[in-house]
Amino acid sequence: MASFNQSEQKIGLPRGRGWRRLDPPVTVRGYIASQWHDLVAVDVNDETREIRVEWPPPSDEGGIELITHRVLTPDHYQGPEGALASA
Repeated sequence: MASFNQSEQKIGLPRGRGWRRLDPPVTVRGYIASQWHDLVAVDVNDETREIRVEWPPPSDEGGIELITHRVLTPDHYQGPEGALASA
């Protein structure tokens, strides 16, 4: 599992092959911090089935909205059937 911070204006796809943006984002159940949470998945890797989710939810730091992302492997999330399939 990887994480990184970005301002909302500089959100890009993670490095590597196979990543694509989910439009619209998809709500999934993800296992983070020893618990299952409802998370917003914003990207999916069609080759590895990893997803990138917002965690924790966006926060406002001095007028700049910060969004932290984590990459989850398939064994750490449950998504709606077919919602993460490639178009």
